[in-house]
Amino acid sequence: MPQLGQGQVGTLKSTPKLTKINGDDHNKVIYRNLGNNHAYPFVWASTAVVASGTQSIVVASGIKWHGYELATYASVVATPEGDVGYCYTDKDTTANTITLMTSSAPSVDTNVALVFMLGGEMDVEGLFCRGNNANPAQSLP
Repeated sequence: MPQLGQGQVGTLKSTPKLTKINGDDHNKVIYRNLGNNHAYPFVWASTAVVASGTQSIVVASGIKWHGYELATYASVVATPEGDVGYCYTDKDTTANTITLMTSSAPSVDTNVALVFMLGGEMDVEGLFCRGNNANPAQSLP
């Protein structure tokens, strides 16, 4: 049984990478350590204020780490803390900006909680592990 102990291959690595992460003592951020004193934030939280009478605000502009442009590689979750209808983000990958948009203009200044996560899109259909379908089995090459 030569397949025993062999992990997944293909777009996923056969051996998972061990990643050390650190939190910050004072800021809402988690850093991924790349070694050699290099680290970049890959999950962080922020708050944006949508002024009364407006429906959009730029929440990030020109941010880039180790070749990752925020508008291209970030997922953003926006949660309004008041009545702004629904809200979503508009990403301009050419200008590397992220704009928060709301469906209706609030009558008072309204906070919107934002959570950013840096990374490329993941192919969920390509993941196989025990127990995630009707016939649980490990995916072997």
